[in-house]
Amino acid sequence: MITFSQMQYQRPDFDKLFEQMKGLLSDMEQAATKEGLFTAMESLDRLSSSLGTQRTICHIRHTINTKDPFYEAENDIFDQALPRFGEISTESARIVLHSPFRQAVTDKYGEHLLEKYEVQLKVFKPEIVEDLQEENRLESEYQKLMASAQIKFEGEIRNLSGLVPFAQSTDRDMRRRATSAAWDWIAAQGEQLDLLYDKLVKVRDRIGRKLGYDSFIPVAYARMGRTDWDQEDARRYRQQIVESVVPLVSKFKEEQARRIGIPQMKHYDSPLMFLSGNPTPKGDEAYMVEQASRMYKELSPETDAFFQVMVSQQLMDLTTKPGKANGGYMTFIDDYKVPFIFSNFNGTSGDVDVLTHEAGHAFQGWLQRDVELRDIAEYTSEVAEIHSMSMEFFTHPWMEHFFKEDTEKYYYAHVVDALSFLPYGASIDELQEWVYLHPDATPEERRQQYRRIEQLYLPHIDYDGNTFLENGGRWQKQLHVYLYPFYYLDYTLSQVCALQYFTWDMRDHQAAWQSYMTLCRLSGRVPFKKLVPQSGLMSPFEDGTIAQITPALEKYLEGLDKSKIK
Repeated sequence: MITFSQMQYQRPDFDKLFEQMKGLLSDMEQAATKEGLFTAMESLDRLSSSLGTQRTICHIRHTINTKDPFYEAENDIFDQALPRFGEISTESARIVLHSPFRQAVTDKYGEHLLEKYEVQLKVFKPEIVEDLQEENRLESEYQKLMASAQIKFEGEIRNLSGLVPFAQSTDRDMRRRATSAAWDWIAAQGEQLDLLYDKLVKVRDRIGRKLGYDSFIPVAYARMGRTDWDQEDARRYRQQIVESVVPLVSKFKEEQARRIGIPQMKHYDSPLMFLSGNPTPKGDEAYMVEQASRMYKELSPETDAFFQVMVSQQLMDLTTKPGKANGGYMTFIDDYKVPFIFSNFNGTSGDVDVLTHEAGHAFQGWLQRDVELRDIAEYTSEVAEIHSMSMEFFTHPWMEHFFKEDTEKYYYAHVVDALSFLPYGASIDELQEWVYLHPDATPEERRQQYRRIEQLYLPHIDYDGNTFLENGGRWQKQLHVYLYPFYYLDYTLSQVCALQYFTWDMRDHQAAWQSYMTLCRLSGRVPFKKLVPQSGLMSPFEDGTIAQITPALEKYLEGLDKSKIK
């Protein structure tokens, strides 16, 4: 057993590795037998895993402490070195697709691997290497900027995550001041944020055109690995949200205003769900990890074995601290066959969500730790987020261990937040579609467009005179817009699937859990539109799906103990 701190980081010899990989590409192309092709593919996979392992260790240590000069420098070196390796994966895909042993590859690894390779050919040419390097540099610059927040509030210097508990205060003035402090800091970075995003849009548009497209959008969809849905699917799906979810969320907000005793919701009121205070975990990090260990032991033998590994090998860095990057993520360390969870605990219910959401990602990665080729284990984001969001709901029966007297409030808030997220997620997707169709738009035009979109999806929001937000700046806090273009809609698609698992689990836990396990193991082998119905779920892309699932969720909310939801 080796802990994360004991994992060795050594910067790869990029030139040597590149040449070794080129040699294996030659072996693949010249293979005289299918066995020869498989051997070369597997050798290339091992080298790619080794490269990915060192990149991942570097990335984790850099995001844990963005002020560490060694890993900051190493991260910058990777940003410059990695883009040219896109040639390796693209060339490997081309060789397999044109190999006389293509059918043997399909027979051994499945048809979807070939579909993924077809998409992969769309995203790389050697001509874009410098553009990819520039894109990486700008993305890292954005992360460092957002991690640099030092905001004096209530006598201490805090980062953006550290303000969240104050934004959920039962004291309305505290909520207003904490929320304003966060947005004032972001607004003060406005010129730099605009410049970074403008450069990112321009370089991505240039990449799209060099690859032969009219915009970056087809490249973004291909990067996301989408083989079976497109922009038209996304637009029709977003319309379902406008019709079936937006009115429901407006109703939730009216109920929330009455519940917390205010005449009209302002944007800074939204984080407070209950006048008696939001549900909070009843212990520190050690307590919550202990409860999570108990929960996963009781959920299934597989989750028990998985979480024991996470704890014993110290594969989690959970609490917020100065210099730590914002947000949370799960990543996989290939050579060690283990996941890693990164988050920013801050004393809110979101801390528990990390132990279910990111652990859902990690559990699925652990289940597939021995997959034949890492390319098989690659799946699209809307598949990945089913793993995490569904785990949040499968663990509901254990929430009392974390929240005690706040459990009923957590149940209510979790379902309402899940539904309320859908319009916001769709609004971010629609903004990005507009941005990359209008790459020469000014920063002001982008903000104006988002404000128009926001009023369609989030008509209930009242920014109470905050100029930055009323001018359409809210999206500039959303790191996915900068780092992961077109990712955000995937969260909403997965949420629709997870909510189905929630109601199914209440009817028949065993059947729902077995479906989830099947879905986790099939992920990467079957595309989204096939995977979801094969697992017994309705596809979010089918018209009327959302309208079919919301009544059961409303009934669930109505059935909760109202005396505990105040």
